[in-house]
Amino acid sequence: MEHIELNSSPRTVIGKQVKALRREGRVPLVMYGTHIQPMALQVDAKELFRVLRQAGGSRLISVNTGSGSQMALAVDVQREPISGAILHVDLMAVSMTEKVTVEVPVTLEGVSPAVKRGEGVLVTGLDSVEIECLPGDLIDRIHVNLDGLEKVGDGVFVRDLQAPSTVKILSEPDEMVARITRLAAEEAPTVAPVAEAAEPEVIAKGKGEEEGEEE
Repeated sequence: MEHIELNSSPRTVIGKQVKALRREGRVPLVMYGTHIQPMALQVDAKELFRVLRQAGGSRLISVNTGSGSQMALAVDVQREPISGAILHVDLMAVSMTEKVTVEVPVTLEGVSPAVKRGEGVLVTGLDSVEIECLPGDLIDRIHVNLDGLEKVGDGVFVRDLQAPSTVKILSEPDEMVARITRLAAEEAPTVAPVAEAAEPEVIAKGKGEEEGEEE
């Protein structure tokens, strides 16, 4: 997979001092891995935004540290809740000879014939799956063609996903990705039963009155 380049420089400010760094248009990074010592770095905010938009979490980033370059993956991106501005990024350095585990999105393409005919609706499940492979074999997504879902009940599960032979899908095979279900039947409006009119209560006449009416 083609990698993306990111220029960085060593960072000496830590803790609350990084607020001043952000005001200058720079973002703090930390890069770590099993074969390197953790590195505190800083990058230009605009360049970082562009790189992360391209790389996501499954494309290699060639990080220029000022003293060399290191392949890495963006594993954690912290953002400001309201503005979405990037506050901090964790990068995981990788070895090109050791397998990595990442999440990649699943992209649905095409239209099911059953949906075209109005016989059913598309229900989606997983929108990403976990894969394992060497860094050089990473893929940015898995494509799913819906054209083969001919009838209600047809579906695509993790076991049906197609990936290169160098990529192992780790997600549960029976997890649903997409399925065609029957259209919900229109329910007739429910009419509350009309209660039968109660007969008027008859109040019995007193004994004296009854005797007065008798001849």
